[in-house]
Amino acid sequence: METVSYAHLRRSERVSATIPISLLVEWEASQTEHDAYTVDLSREGVRVRTTFMLFPGDMVRIVRWGDSGQAIPTRVVWVQRPESGRGSLAGLEFLGTLPA
Repeated sequence: METVSYAHLRRSERVSATIPISLLVEWEASQTEHDAYTVDLSREGVRVRTTFMLFPGDMVRIVRWGDSGQAIPTRVVWVQRPESGRGSLAGLEFLGTLPA
């Protein structure tokens, strides 16, 4: 089976980085916090691996583990579910300006 690369279509270069993070997900009137890891980063967004299900359009804020700084707002753009059915691999688009 031939592998197709879409790297030439990306707006910016991705950099591999495994960083432990927390995802703050707002559903209806509540907020839940879930552990996750980054897979790679770019100026426009981040790919994350989670142990829970995300859905395109979800609004998610990212906080680095142990960091009490400002959460980074993102939107889930795409989701890939592993065959095991557990968790998600998801592409998150940064919303607004990233903190320095």
